Amino acid sequence: MSFFIDRFNRRKSPIALAAFGAAVLYIIIFGVLYGLLAGPLYRAVSLSTPAATIAVHSLIITAIGTAACCLLFLLKDKRVAPYGFCGLAVALCMFYAAAFMLDGLARSNMLYLITAYGLAPVLVGNAVTWPIYWRMKRANPALNRRKTIAEELKDAVAKEAAKKPAPPEQPQPSKPVSSERPEPSDALFGPQADRSPMVSRSVQEEAMLFYEDDDDEEAGND
Repeated sequence: MSFFIDRFNRRKSPIALAAFGAAVLYIIIFGVLYGLLAGPLYRAVSLSTPAATIAVHSLIITAIGTAACCLLFLLKDKRVAPYGFCGLAVALCMFYAAAFMLDGLARSNMLYLITAYGLAPVLVGNAVTWPIYWRMKRANPALNRRKTIAEELKDAVAKEAAKKPAPPEQPQPSKPVSSERPEPSDALFGPQADRSPMVSRSVQEEAMLFYEDDDDEEAGND
């Protein structure tokens, strides 16, 4: 596991592989631009000396190529763009080392071509991309902060939960109807059931007297 996870429990960043891929992409971009623009620029721009003419052509092509390479800042990892030019510098050093192994005239011609067409992209590209990267990092201090394995798993779970549809709302249970039957006094007197005990007692006494009077009248009639 240590091959993939560092001592801070973070997934190791593949920035070295990304920088190598960006350097190869830069070599292809500048190679294509030199192949397409060298002829038209030679016919359009011509100075007094061949060295000055090649230098101006190289700077023009380098400016166009660097602008195209800066599109890598649109990636999530902003380090890819400047690291790619660092990889391009390493490739230039490798070309110089290979040129020094040649003999005589071949060595001088190869060194001249490498310096004329390879030095400007490395110098201009690093001079442009690194200030842009540091400005982005200063504006956003959390830029390129690597998350731990637990944080990555938590984010993945949150994304999967967001993709799932929300469960339907359960209907709220209705309140149970009271099964208690009203008391006879409540049915008889209605709102009077809420009165004090003394008032209810007096009402009951009046009702008893009313029934007694009825009984006395019936007895007198008999």
